[in-house]
Amino acid sequence: MDMSEKCQPHLWLLTGTGEGHIFAKCLMKEGWRITVSVVSERASIPYEKLNLEKILIGALISEKEIRSVILNARDNQNEFDCVVDLTHPFATKITPTISKVCKELGQTFIRYERPIDNISNALLIKKFSDLENYDLKNKSILLAVGVRHLQEALTILRDSGANVYARVLANPESIRKTLSSSIQKNNFAVLNPSVSSNGEIEKALIRRWSIDGVVCRQSGGKNEILWHRICLSMRIDLCLLERPHKLQYINSIDNYEELIKRLKSIKME
Repeated sequence: MDMSEKCQPHLWLLTGTGEGHIFAKCLMKEGWRITVSVVSERASIPYEKLNLEKILIGALISEKEIRSVILNARDNQNEFDCVVDLTHPFATKITPTISKVCKELGQTFIRYERPIDNISNALLIKKFSDLENYDLKNKSILLAVGVRHLQEALTILRDSGANVYARVLANPESIRKTLSSSIQKNNFAVLNPSVSSNGEIEKALIRRWSIDGVVCRQSGGKNEILWHRICLSMRIDLCLLERPHKLQYINSIDNYEELIKRLKSIKME
């Protein structure tokens, strides 16, 4: 590393959303050196063509693991000027853990969270059991909620008399967990959202299965917007699992311009 590189501020981005690599690319153009954390080899693919400082692969679960990354960077005279949490809104355990460790180590920390856009008259529920309040008997419902929530939502909908289908992401963990669930083998489809960016495959599934309503998470981003558009255009119901509430002691920001403004203030310190 030459002296010019040492003068560049260094960010650690913990990512878990589809736009993470876009943020990394834009921040590099703003003059930051970037170390990125992703949960899997597959998630690292969009970052491989970027001139990153480092890509850390694997889920960071414990305080010890997060503390180790920060302290190792300091020991190697490559400390982070800021840790930026870009993890998924429904990944509720990681954010308070990162925040706690950063506070203990005196490490500057920023939480970025996708904005919430109210772009349709979707039904908002706080928990899947709220679906029991609606008449779903003989209704065909498509789940697009992620595999962590699949079995819970599946059981509640099935007990309510609904015919349940699912859209599953094309990665080994999602497929494995789906196969181990109780969903019928002909009632789910494996899709890669990046390939089906215009929603035509999802629309074809809705027609094939005569879907009456879709259940997904209020996660923000392109995936949620896509479901809003599909359900509006096909005149079917959309139900959103409400996003977990923001942690009171963590000040998050929800737009890129504010993120850049905050980071520039750090760079000038």
